Amino acid sequence: MHLPSEMLNGAVCPVSAAVAAGGVALAAYALVRGKSKAPSAKMFALVSAAVFGLQMLNYPVTDGISGHLIGGAFAAVLLGVPAGILSLALVLTLQTLLFADGGLSMLGANTVNMALLGAGASGAVFYALKKRGCSFPLCVFFAGFLSVFAAVGALSVELAVSGKASADVIGTLLKTHLALAVVEGAFSAAFLTFVSTAERGRGISKKAVLSLSAIILVSLLAAPFASAFPDAFEWTMGQFSLLPDAPNFARAPFPEYEVSGISSGIASSMFAGFIGMFMTALLGFAAMHPLNRAAKVKE
Repeated sequence: MHLPSEMLNGAVCPVSAAVAAGGVALAAYALVRGKSKAPSAKMFALVSAAVFGLQMLNYPVTDGISGHLIGGAFAAVLLGVPAGILSLALVLTLQTLLFADGGLSMLGANTVNMALLGAGASGAVFYALKKRGCSFPLCVFFAGFLSVFAAVGALSVELAVSGKASADVIGTLLKTHLALAVVEGAFSAAFLTFVSTAERGRGISKKAVLSLSAIILVSLLAAPFASAFPDAFEWTMGQFSLLPDAPNFARAPFPEYEVSGISSGIASSMFAGFIGMFMTALLGFAAMHPLNRAAKVKE
């Protein structure tokens, strides 16, 4: 679902960048002001690295189409909504800058779609349903399911404003993402129900640490074997000849999740994944630690 360079045009890019920056700033402000309790820096680092790993794992959906988890509801439930937004924003930024996964000028739109809506809106849905007595697994499933369609809905609007989305395009986008939404909801519900002690995970239980570490390890080992099919968004755009022929961030050191100088494709992919998850965890810890300290000063 990562938008490549030149996918959107006109005012969509600067407007989405402004909305993304404002949303991320508000999320950080909510943590500092104590509007939402900040997770520990260790928990934030682990969850963010796990989200990065999950997004690397494209799985086949139908012949010729793949998908990957967004991790928005996953992060929002484990960390709280504001921290979930920051987690996804960090992952998306590193994917763009290090791996050219998504165009640099599209980072704002990708952040709106997958962080503000994928994590923010889905987290809000989760807590709203929970207050109404919905069971925990069902709340998480609906949050995960809706996170995909919230992102696809925003994407459809952005494409329409850019003059690149007919009714047929939007209809195909919705259809191809249906299975992905079900998988997103099912995985989120299964994992978070298992790690039930992290239902509103501000601490860092042993169960959560082991489970998140397992996701990171499995993602690292499975990354070289992820599906090479285009994801549902790329496939749809390709069917309508709408994919731009433009490179993503040219200065990314590890484009396409490959490390130059390593001849083995498997080793190259695994090392790139290690770099991505390590940097995500490192920067996640470094970013959340001062936010935690600032929040404690306000208490």
